Amino acid sequence: MSYKGFLGGLHPAAKLVFTLIVALTCSFVIIFAGTILIMPFVHVPLDEFLAGRLDLTAPENLLYGKFMQIFFHLGLFILSSIFLAWAFGKKVPEYLYMKQSPGPEIFFLSVIMIFAAVPFINYILELNMQLRFPEFMKPVEDWIYASEQQAEQVTHAFLRADTISVLLFNIFMIAVIPALGEEFMFRGVVLRILKDWSHNAHLAIWLSAILFSFIHMQFLGFFPRMILGVLFGYMVIWSGSIWPAVVAHFVNNAAAVIFFYLFQHQMTDGTLENIGKGSHGIYFALISITITLVLMFIFRKMGRTSRAQT
Repeated sequence: MSYKGFLGGLHPAAKLVFTLIVALTCSFVIIFAGTILIMPFVHVPLDEFLAGRLDLTAPENLLYGKFMQIFFHLGLFILSSIFLAWAFGKKVPEYLYMKQSPGPEIFFLSVIMIFAAVPFINYILELNMQLRFPEFMKPVEDWIYASEQQAEQVTHAFLRADTISVLLFNIFMIAVIPALGEEFMFRGVVLRILKDWSHNAHLAIWLSAILFSFIHMQFLGFFPRMILGVLFGYMVIWSGSIWPAVVAHFVNNAAAVIFFYLFQHQMTDGTLENIGKGSHGIYFALISITITLVLMFIFRKMGRTSRAQT
């Protein structure tokens, strides 16, 4: 790009460090401001929340936790990404790949690609969860499994929905906000920095996907989340637009929220969303990865055609 923000001349390594500082600062400021705004309306024991001991079975505590989740994503990803795009590139829409708008066939293909990859991702998830550490790393393994169990309890508490209005709020919290924020940050800011540094789009995509998965701090789902990050990265690079990845990310997260709702209300037995797991999972995974690779090839060709026409 011919235009640069006031920090556009920084070395990519310095940009990454600055990105971390800005993201953490924005998240702290937004959470602090959000807490001040909602504390008069939602009374929770703040010391228990800060210590991670907040009882999420209490409706008021759960509502507070959900708002904190939204504020956290707003600060850590969305607002920080917009500021960083301005600081590094000056023109925010161009820097975050927001200006380009591919045709509807690109968006449709990105969604189909996500669903096609589900059995393969489920298979990798099952393998990931079976990983064991050497005996001398047993304390680390115990900590990871305890953290995962706690994270799962929080996730289930957040996903529970007895009404359609709560379901829609959950979709906003878990699908809309993360799809925008995480794509702006990892496929907008971080991917561009790594691409400028390495001069290799493939390496930048994989490294940004690793960082994307690592930041979630859920190591038993590290590899499947990394694969999703890779798919999102190629969507951005091949289409020249952030929006196919945002849509695919939204659909992936929204589907998880909706399936949980259907399972909670006994409208599904969970078989469909678990394809790729179990004794015959490898066969579904092989079919899944084959179809996904074919769709990626088609996406690449369509993306290049779309970019050439703009």
